[in-house]
Parts: sequence; C-alpha cells; structure tokens
Amino acid sequence: MSYRGNLGCLWIALLLLVVGGSPLLIGVLRLLLVFVVVVGVAGAAISWWLRHRAVEFYTKSQTEAHNRFVELLVALMTRMAQVDGNLDRREVSVIREFFHHRLGYRDERLLWIRDLIKDAASSPESVESLCNEFSSRFGMREGLMLLELLRDVARADGEVSEPEQRFLEQVVKLLGLGAFAGAGAYAGGAGRARADHESQVDRALATLGQDRNASAEQIKTAWRNLSLENHPDRVRQLGPEFRDLAERRMKDINAAWQTLKEAGLAS
Repeated sequence: MSYRGNLGCLWIALLLLVVGGSPLLIGVLRLLLVFVVVVGVAGAAISWWLRHRAVEFYTKSQTEAHNRFVELLVALMTRMAQVDGNLDRREVSVIREFFHHRLGYRDERLLWIRDLIKDAASSPESVESLCNEFSSRFGMREGLMLLELLRDVARADGEVSEPEQRFLEQVVKLLGLGAFAGAGAYAGGAGRARADHESQVDRALATLGQDRNASAEQIKTAWRNLSLENHPDRVRQLGPEFRDLAERRMKDINAAWQTLKEAGLAS
C-alpha cells in the first residue's frame, strides 16, 4: 500500500512538472470550471427555449376562444388573489395547483399558466375591463363556468375571505349573473354557507336561477334554456377540459329539474 501511495505521489509530481508547475495547473482547472459553467448555462438556456417553444406549440394547437378564455380566467383569478394585498407564492401555487388538479394541466400547460399569472400580476387592466371583454366574447354558459372556477380557487384554502366574497359579487354583477349568485354550485363564502342550510328544493331552484315565487312554467322554461345554453357541445371550442366541466354542469341542471319535479313544483 505504501509503495502504491508513493507511486501515486510520483505521478502527480511528474504531472506538475510536465504542465509547468502549479500555476499552470490552476489555470487549466479554472478553464475547466469555466467550461462546465458555460455548458450548464447553455443547457439551461436550451431547456428554457425548448419549454417555451412547447408552450407556443400548445397554444397554437388550441382555438383562439380557448386561449382567451384561459387568459381571462387567469387574469381574474390573479385579481381575486390580489384583493387582500400582495400576490404571494402561496396564492400563485393555489392557482397553478388548481389547473393541475381540477383541469389536468401538466408540463407546458402549467408553464403557460405560470407565465399568464406573471403577466396578469403586472397588468394594470381593471376587473371591469376584463369582465367587459369576457361578456363581449362569451355568453352565460361560459360566465357560469368562470364563476364556478373563481369560487373554487377562492375556497382552495378552506374558506372565502370577505374581500374575496366581495370580488365574486362584483364579477357576478358585471357579468349579469345575479340570478345565479345563490346557486349551490356557484355560490361563494356566506352565499355558499346559506345555500348549505337551505333545503334541496331551494338549492334546485337556485341552480335554475329561480326562487319560491316561480311558477311551474317559469321553472320549466329556465330548465330548457339552461339545458340548451350549457350543452357540452356548445363549449367545444374551449377545449376538452372545459367540455368536461359543462357535462358536470348539465348533470347539476338535470338533477335540479328532477328534484323540483319530485317536489311537485315542475312538470
């Protein structure tokens, strides 16, 4: 062992002698370190470029309606997260995790959402402006879907704060969805708490945008109109993830209709 150790030291000494001593060796090591850093930076830059190219490819593969719907949705989610002050990492994570778990977003789609949140956080565009554009581009079915998604994000930390509840009420008013503000599937905060204490009949009426004063004919008309407005095929342009949401909404509408029929309020 001692012989081998001495032989190793001899080889190191010879290497130092060949390269011209320790200053030159240190220079070589520095060059090697610079090379490693350059390769690492270049690799990171290439990875960033490829991921953003993937985002660009994904958005180009979707319809313009799908992309703008998501952009407005993220913008309003970000505005809601900002109502209590600053947009922190936890709130950003809540939005990203929502898209991951609720809509199945992964990889380049989550990167896209991250970029949209960053853009929305620094944008001066008001809630009124965002809602006005939404109303000009989309109808009631998309508005109800938007409201449901906003409510889900607001409740992601377990409860809806008063500022978030006021924000939801503002969106409801701006989008003209007042008749559905108390619906169990779309209510937030105190509205949702009240809905939880109402009977199945009251929740069914609210789902159809009606109240106890509605006649059987009014209830039937509301059910028919909502069934047409919320048919999954009518949101096909928004992409498969939102079509799935529409299908769940249709189930809620039909379940409400069935509840009211069994209660003798509809026929």
